[in-house]
Amino acid sequence: RVIIPNYVYTPSNCLNPASAFYAICCRDMCEELMDHVESKIRDPFAGPEKIVDVVSALPSASVSAPRTLPAALVRKLQEVAVHHNGLVPLHSRLFAQWMHFAYPRECQYPHISGTTLNTTTKEWAAATGLRMSLSNAEVEAYVESQSAASKKASTSAVMAGDGEDEADVLCSAMWTPD
Repeated sequence: RVIIPNYVYTPSNCLNPASAFYAICCRDMCEELMDHVESKIRDPFAGPEKIVDVVSALPSASVSAPRTLPAALVRKLQEVAVHHNGLVPLHSRLFAQWMHFAYPRECQYPHISGTTLNTTTKEWAAATGLRMSLSNAEVEAYVESQSAASKKASTSAVMAGDGEDEADVLCSAMWTPD
C-alpha cells in the first residue's frame, strides 16, 4: 500500500537545483493543520474531547468540516490519552499517527523509528536492479488491471453485505501504539 502523503513528501520528490545546500519540496499540508490545532489548544497536552472538538471543525483540502469523526478514530485518541494519564501529547508520534487517520491525504503516517529507509530513486534502482520508471503503455496496462480488480472487490463486498466501518479497519490494521 502506498501512503500518498508519505510518498509526496519523500526527498526523492524534491527538486534539487545545482546546490548542495537546499532542495525545493512540496509544502507539508499537515503543518498548517497542526498550526491550527496548536493555536486553538495553546498547550502541548490536551484532553481527547477538546482535540475532537477542534479537529471536527477543521477543514482541509480533502476533508470538509464540520464533521463527525468516526467512532474508531475517537477511540484511538482516547487510547492515546489513557496511555498518557488522560492527556494527549500534541507533539508525539501517536498523535501524528492519529492525525494521519483524521487527514489521510495531508498528514504523513509516522512510522516507528528505524523501520523504514528513505532512498532516492537512483539508490532504489541500484539496490533493486529494477527500472525507476514505466512506459506509458505499462502505466495504462497497470491502471486497467487495477480498475478491473477494484470493481470486482467492491462488487463482492457489497454482495457480502460487509458493513464494517472503514476507519475501524484502517485504524486496526495500521495502528501501532509503540
